[in-house]
Amino acid sequence: MSLDDYRRKRDFAKTPEPAPAARPGSASGRRFVIHRHEARAVHYDLRLEHGGALCSWAVPRGFSFDPKDKRLAVRTEDHPIEYLEFTGVIPRGQYGAGTMLIWDRGTFDLVVENDWDTAVAKGELKFVLRGRKLRGEWHMVKTKQAPNSWLLFKSGDRYAGPPRDTVLGVPLDAAIAADLPRAVTVARADAVSAPFSAPDWLFEMKFLGRRILAEKRGDAVRLRGMRKEVPPVLDGLRRLVATDALLDGVLVATDEAGRPSREELERRLRAGAVEELQYYAFDLLHFDEFDTRPMPQLWRKGALRAVLAEPSAVLFVDHVTGSGESLVEAVTQAGLPGVIAKRAHAAYGQPGAWCEVPVAGDAPDADVATALNASRRARRPGRVRFSNLEKVYWPAEGYTKGDLIRHYEQVADLLLPYLMDRPVHMLRYPDGIEGKSFYQRQAPEGLPEWFPTETVVSRSSDETHRHMVCTSRDAILWLVNMGSIDLHPWMSRVGSLESPDYVVIDLDPGSAPFRDVVRVARVVGRILRGIGAQPALKTSGKSGLHIHVALRRGYSYEQGRMFAEGVARAVCRELPEIATVERNVGSRGSRVYLDFMQNRTGQTVVPPYVVRPVRGAQVSAPLAWDELELAIEPSQFTIQTLPERLARHGDLFRPSLDTGLDLLDAVNALQELLRS
Repeated sequence: MSLDDYRRKRDFAKTPEPAPAARPGSASGRRFVIHRHEARAVHYDLRLEHGGALCSWAVPRGFSFDPKDKRLAVRTEDHPIEYLEFTGVIPRGQYGAGTMLIWDRGTFDLVVENDWDTAVAKGELKFVLRGRKLRGEWHMVKTKQAPNSWLLFKSGDRYAGPPRDTVLGVPLDAAIAADLPRAVTVARADAVSAPFSAPDWLFEMKFLGRRILAEKRGDAVRLRGMRKEVPPVLDGLRRLVATDALLDGVLVATDEAGRPSREELERRLRAGAVEELQYYAFDLLHFDEFDTRPMPQLWRKGALRAVLAEPSAVLFVDHVTGSGESLVEAVTQAGLPGVIAKRAHAAYGQPGAWCEVPVAGDAPDADVATALNASRRARRPGRVRFSNLEKVYWPAEGYTKGDLIRHYEQVADLLLPYLMDRPVHMLRYPDGIEGKSFYQRQAPEGLPEWFPTETVVSRSSDETHRHMVCTSRDAILWLVNMGSIDLHPWMSRVGSLESPDYVVIDLDPGSAPFRDVVRVARVVGRILRGIGAQPALKTSGKSGLHIHVALRRGYSYEQGRMFAEGVARAVCRELPEIATVERNVGSRGSRVYLDFMQNRTGQTVVPPYVVRPVRGAQVSAPLAWDELELAIEPSQFTIQTLPERLARHGDLFRPSLDTGLDLLDAVNALQELLRS
């Protein structure tokens, strides 16, 4: 497995991959890199530094933190050290053609057997990885199935656990490599607010107790600033899924009614009665070698949940996303002091990111658990009076209009950012999916006064039309109550209606099998990532897939359409037997249609989480790109299956709201890609 094999397989005049140095060094560092390699099939390339090169294994199914999951790892040719930094597109016709992106990197150490050559000769490598996604001890064992066949699996250390492909389940990209800080300025609520709901905020109960930073540094644990030890809490800190960690939270004692009480806490501390004290953690400031404070609040909460061990006296402070008024109502009934509102995407300590919502509760017998459970069930009184909730909308399944409204109540706060400030059309089914339907593009008579509208001048005439604009949870529910099973927003917002927020490529299978849609989507994703885009993927909710690319502000629909057409034609050139841009349905045959014509003023595309008027009450569901390697079908994603999926994955589409593509740079990169 020398670098001679690497050289022999590549033409460095055609591939952007780095050529090895004439005389590679022999020193062996302890660096590793993992590439996500989109070749004929997506796989991961694990590369460990040894002897001045990178010893490499292809891992087709990726990584799992469950020690029971044994993953095939195929030894390939060594790669040069320069590959530690390589990312790019290997042209078609070259060895390993496809997009090569760095998925994780860091350092590693061999364990048990420290001599590399001896460990390889024995056919058993054990190493500790320290990356942003993979951490802890991993094993590779050579098999007798084939000369280069190994099995890769997680050891049963503190990081082992349920199947997942990253240690915390949330991106650590925004975290900064740093030592655990010895001094921290704790974040505070710097404003007071009346109860409110907003999709980009999360809401937590305020706990009365002693605000404390909890530290784990290797095997040493402590509550900073506490002279008295609290053994149950310290035991919980020792069990954290981390080598080093710094938590922000509140030390709590509850009174006879089960409510947190400062007076009861101080009394127990004075008396040394600390056995039943608990530490409610609401933030993670440091994890292993990473300062997590720059990460978005919502990701820090996800990371915090992942490091906590259960059961323990160190507890997770749960939160409600979007619906602050529902939590305020619950804590008021429980007699608790208030709510802390936090911007979901703010860094720790960012000014204006936290505010306090005080309440005056007087309930005599509710406790913390009761309040949290109530907050999950509670829905704030809205401005919509629902009607005909028992009307059957899906006769085959028996789903009613009430079932539809309950779905939208559950997802409204996730859905709202994709509808906010956009003109929206209804496709109304007053008698369910088997009845007559009609589009409602203009604001109807009887629209509530509180429902905002926008006057738009028609491009085909000089007439003006009043369009509904979705800006609230109540607006979503009003539209659904009017019989609109799905919702159809514009791709641009009020104030910049001629400038779309994103480009979309709609993969319409027609009579093609869904496996062909998946093949086409893989190539679209590979091309887009190869030119620096971050495409978002979702099911259409019917039979196809939607691929979105967020744009920087200022580009026109026509510019977006031309870019989408360029990508679509590149895909058709690569997959002519299954992909087409032919608009005439009769001329498509059984090929997948890449529809780029959606990118025009006034055109609508359904957002994620809406229900579609089809059998099974299918939902337009965001997907991770790696899910295209699985046997998926759009029919898997319904109003019945979505809640469990959201609990596992969260909002996979959310990054599409943040990172806008510079279209000029992307077009230049696409042209360069096509030339190569």
